[in-house]
Amino acid sequence: MKNTREKILWGVAVVVFIVGLYGLYLRFTQGHAGANYGSYVPWGLWISAYTMLVGASAGAFGLAAVIFMFRLEPYYRLARLSLLIALGAFAGGMLNAWLDLGHPWRAWELFFQTSATSIMGWMAWFYTIYGILLLAGLWLTRNGVIPKFMTRFAVLAFFFALTFAGAEGALFGVVGSRPVWESGLTPILFLVEGALFGVGLVTACAYIFDELTAVTARRLGQTMLALLAVLVVLEWAEYSTGLYAAVPAKSFTLQTIIGGQYWWVFWILHIGLGIVVPGLILLFNRSEQLWLTATAGALVAAMGLASKLNLVVPALAQEELKGLAGAFTGPGLIFTYAPSLMEWLVWGWTIALGGLVVLIGYRLFALSVQVKSQEMEAM
Repeated sequence: MKNTREKILWGVAVVVFIVGLYGLYLRFTQGHAGANYGSYVPWGLWISAYTMLVGASAGAFGLAAVIFMFRLEPYYRLARLSLLIALGAFAGGMLNAWLDLGHPWRAWELFFQTSATSIMGWMAWFYTIYGILLLAGLWLTRNGVIPKFMTRFAVLAFFFALTFAGAEGALFGVVGSRPVWESGLTPILFLVEGALFGVGLVTACAYIFDELTAVTARRLGQTMLALLAVLVVLEWAEYSTGLYAAVPAKSFTLQTIIGGQYWWVFWILHIGLGIVVPGLILLFNRSEQLWLTATAGALVAAMGLASKLNLVVPALAQEELKGLAGAFTGPGLIFTYAPSLMEWLVWGWTIALGGLVVLIGYRLFALSVQVKSQEMEAM
């Protein structure tokens, strides 16, 4: 192994993968009986993880595309690592969504038995094209030699990453029955969050694989800081206008997020550990210590799950009709939600699988070799 950090990641990924297999066993033997979501809150940890990981994948993919687009040759190794991280995050995210389905083996029907006006139907094809582009990017750069046409490929990849991430936000933004989701700002938030989570994840992984240099850390830190600032502005606009307008259906949900049963997810995990702490680290890391920048990146990436939990759960945990909570009772007829052990185990398994994709791919695609472009070889 190349370094101690990589060995530790191997150990953690293998252990979590093995332990998580028990959760996977429960999922396929008990169905959804072992999960704590129900009729009123049908989405939980897995859908939150899916939106976070797919967004981070698009962000990492976009970062690689920008590097190749502008021929930033000193960062080519980082771009190749970004492509691999995008693949690992995408695999983990899609597995979370697949396992959340009531009949996962029927997922193929989304391709051929869906409405032409269904965004979910269109996303099924977007996911497929996105996965093909990811694999193509890794294959084209597999030997550390960047082909001449990679610039044109990167342009296509970048604009598809934008479309992909924006469409992901549109899945929520067009749901009129959930006012806190229905907004033209939702796709923009998904774009910014995806870019932020992706850059944070790449920064943390680059440190683990000893690919983070002082110059790279400075550039990635500046990028994260700028994206954090944009995210704060967008979230302030969303929350302040929603609360001030006081439209009950939306303001009640926002109040639940910031002061209800999930207040700690918003204030401690999202704001505290996800925005304030990494923001302060990036602002005041004058010594430019690599581990501090990597820590900020890891916190930013981890904040993604809290951010998406804030998006998914509180919007569903609202009585659409006053008195509905008391009108019908039953195990799945509740407006509270906390992930069960089975849900955590399955989630951990998907994260570990994504990590193993990165670890194995790092060796398989020889990402540690010196990178050269065909244009440089021709000179």
